[in-house]
This record gives sequence, C-alpha cells and structure tokens, in this order.
Amino acid sequence: MEKERSFLSVRQAAKVSSLSPRFLYEKCQKRKLRYYKVGKRIVIDREDLTAFLTQEPVEPVNNWAEELRLK
Repeated sequence: MEKERSFLSVRQAAKVSSLSPRFLYEKCQKRKLRYYKVGKRIVIDREDLTAFLTQEPVEPVNNWAEELRLK
C-alpha cells in the first residue's frame, strides 16, 4: 500500500522548520529543495523538507580543547 504524502505550503514549511519563507523560496528557486507547483502555488513534501534539513549534519566537538585545535 502506498504511503499518503503530506504537503506543506512554504509558510507552513517555514513554521515547522523554523526557517524563513524567503530562505525556503530561495532554496526552491536554486533547486536545492524539491518542490511541486500547483497552479501558482509552491508546495513541499514533508519528507523532502526533512531530507533537506538533515542532509548536512554537523558533528559535535567532544570538548573545548579539541575545538580550539580545529581552529
């Protein structure tokens, strides 16, 4: 059975991700974030938003001395 997709408007996506709508529009325009056009509206699949947000994780530094060595 196919999973039901959940689409968000750019404003909704901005709200759930704590990012600005302008930032999301820019990422859509640059084709960094997958989106769909429904008439003039842009909608973003919730799974695509999650994939975008988790594509470049930053690993924590174990302690402050190690952090200083990295600089």
